[in-house]
Amino acid sequence: MVGCRSSASLSIGHLTSLVSLRLRDLQDLCSLEGLPSLQLHDLELKDVPKLNAKCMSQFRVQKALTVSSPVILNHMLGATGFTVPEFLSLQGCKETSLSFEESANFSSVQHLILYECEMRSLPGNLKCLTSLIRLDIGYCPNISFLPDLPSSLQRISVWYCEHLKKSCQAPDGESWPKIASIRCKEFI
Repeated sequence: MVGCRSSASLSIGHLTSLVSLRLRDLQDLCSLEGLPSLQLHDLELKDVPKLNAKCMSQFRVQKALTVSSPVILNHMLGATGFTVPEFLSLQGCKETSLSFEESANFSSVQHLILYECEMRSLPGNLKCLTSLIRLDIGYCPNISFLPDLPSSLQRISVWYCEHLKKSCQAPDGESWPKIASIRCKEFI
């Protein structure tokens, strides 16, 4: 569902075969009914400002999670039994800073995408993503340097982030020492 005028509540529990759910730009949506019965393969929650914390804490996602706000992510991380899936994407984040919840288990995250975010810097605690293999950063114009990265990282892509791209240039860029040993580097 994208950009629909919706009621405050939506019932989806009867959709027992549902594996993928995308909710974008739903300004009125406050709750979803029937979530505990669903095991989703992937979930996207973008611009759902009224979706309540209880609802967010009931999601179970197996492979991919895309959110537009660290608030949504933190509500999910606070839920008992929630496991961060291997693919995590933060898109369209308006916050100028972001930090990953130190107490959360990010050991399953292998691919992180930050796209069209307004943050001024990357989370300083990216090293807590101990299984991170791939990091993609695109259209984040305010990011100008990299924090310390996990040693598991094998691929970094930076698209249309001019300040960060400059910082990552060999041999004198401020961030170059942090990515010099990474096998695959892509800059556009």
